[in-house]
Amino acid sequence: MKKVYLIQYRISENIAFENNVKSIGTWIKYFDDNWLVESTLSSKEIYEKLTVGNNDKSIFIIEVSTTNYYGRMNTKVWDYLKLSRKK
Repeated sequence: MKKVYLIQYRISENIAFENNVKSIGTWIKYFDDNWLVESTLSSKEIYEKLTVGNNDKSIFIIEVSTTNYYGRMNTKVWDYLKLSRKK
């Protein structure tokens, strides 16, 4: 079953890291270091995939609800969450 995860990190200009995030599943990047990614992987499996070559970097991964959210954000984020909820 696919879940949506928030991934936060502080890795400046690391193209390889961003490509790894993109390879996990459907994604949207909404700040420099914030991604929402839909995946069948667990948060631990995502972390293990992302830390290859970045073992000493701070990476935070948490599952997010696609049915209980509120706030002000770029409409692309809301559209992404709505599409994820329909799957």
